[in-house]
Amino acid sequence: MHKIITLIRYCFLLISITFLTTQNSNAKTLRWKVLNTSWSKDQDLLYQNFIHGLGVARKNGKCRTLNDCLKSPIANPIFYNKNPTALDTIFSDCADLPFVLRAYFSWMNDLPFSYPTELVEAKSLSKKESDIRYSKYGNIITNKDSILGGENVNDVFQNIVDSISTASFRTNASKNDSGEYFRDTYPVDINRQAIIPGTVLYDPNGHVAVVYEVTNNGKIHLIDAHPDNSLTTITYGEKFVRTGVKIGAGFSNFRPFNLIRNEIVPVNNKNLSEYSLIQFQKDPFIYKGQEVSFYEYVRIKLTDGVIIYDPLLEFSNYLDEICQDVKDRKAAVDLAHQAGIENWSHPQLLPENIYGSDGDWETYATPSRDARLKASIRETKEFLTKMIKGQNNPEVKIKYTGADLVKDLRDIYLNKTNSCSISIAQNISLNLDEVLVRLFDLSFDPYHCVELRWGQVPTHACSTTTNKNKWYKAEQGLRNRIDRNYSMRTNYDVDTLPNAPVSNVERPDLSFDQLLEINR
Repeated sequence: MHKIITLIRYCFLLISITFLTTQNSNAKTLRWKVLNTSWSKDQDLLYQNFIHGLGVARKNGKCRTLNDCLKSPIANPIFYNKNPTALDTIFSDCADLPFVLRAYFSWMNDLPFSYPTELVEAKSLSKKESDIRYSKYGNIITNKDSILGGENVNDVFQNIVDSISTASFRTNASKNDSGEYFRDTYPVDINRQAIIPGTVLYDPNGHVAVVYEVTNNGKIHLIDAHPDNSLTTITYGEKFVRTGVKIGAGFSNFRPFNLIRNEIVPVNNKNLSEYSLIQFQKDPFIYKGQEVSFYEYVRIKLTDGVIIYDPLLEFSNYLDEICQDVKDRKAAVDLAHQAGIENWSHPQLLPENIYGSDGDWETYATPSRDARLKASIRETKEFLTKMIKGQNNPEVKIKYTGADLVKDLRDIYLNKTNSCSISIAQNISLNLDEVLVRLFDLSFDPYHCVELRWGQVPTHACSTTTNKNKWYKAEQGLRNRIDRNYSMRTNYDVDTLPNAPVSNVERPDLSFDQLLEINR
């Protein structure tokens, strides 16, 4: 049934796209017009198709940044030819992405728009001013900007980038559904009607992504942006942390509203059919009498029925995503190299928190990106374990007709890792297996040369110093971390860091060798 509905929906969308592109072939003006007072169902569907197209194009390598994608006829066939020549470069980091996408679509469709511009911490027991991106009790919106017509779109996009941070999503998910300073998104139920292209996913550890596809087998595909303006694709999993309702992490959709007498009036939670607080329920979740984790629950609910695992296909997809993560990391490392950061003197102290910082560290360092990569590999290893053990567990539905699952999985690993390679320096290339072997040696520190960034022994070409080598060794405990902690202090110097509490972390074993019986 779902496939039939999907086919009907996309046939309708193709007709809509044809109609819109033929009727509105002229480029938009930079002056924002508001001719519609609310979104229609047709526009909701068109928005889903718009987001889906961007995500698929990015996954297939057709564009790299949000600006590239929005101005690409492949990624954005609906609106790219309406972009005026005077449209500035559209920038977005992860927090900006949902609002920039929503604003762009609203501008193209003559709709009003709203976004928060100021927030305060909901409650603080400390006199010390804290970073509201990681506030313990969530935040409260204290000011918003409404686009009602006449604004310059370049100014709007810049104001969004200047105003929005992950703190904008860190608000109570059960409140603020009315009034002037309403919450722009609302938490949704876990089903295919609620989690759709355009759904926002907030990770309380400082990251935001946007759903662009949900497969028939319950896998959620997302796009996310980064401080270097790159756009990447990822899938939902345990690397996204859950919280209580006051912090408001998880899946949410933009709240519909109406423009009444030049005032934006939001739709209340009680009048939204997909509004739900189920995401904030504590484990375990129950499905057909069985206890499952939240992540399993999400996938089960988003399938067309019972999850039937295809271990070979899914493991192959996991490795493809890890390969893409590594290539995206290369782009980030190369950006720091091109900026010459490795030639600068290393600061005397690390940032107060390496995961939540600003300035050059936020732009060029990769601790959060590296942590997500490690979390993805950990999840992949857990999947492998489940599949290998699941052969003898009737409760795990596995689609496999071969004679030796471990051998077939090992063959996939070797083929995929050998075919995925990156060039990190002159005459130095690494395949994916070599990267995974050195996973906890990869430096997140942009002041290190490219070779250290990839866990290699420095050659004469590496612009390193005794002090930077000392920093590299001192940061090993931080490199051993998988889960990001935005509340821990990391602003130590090179001498005190090795014995600091944050460094007291054993190197985890994320190797696939024992599971897949790989002999090195």
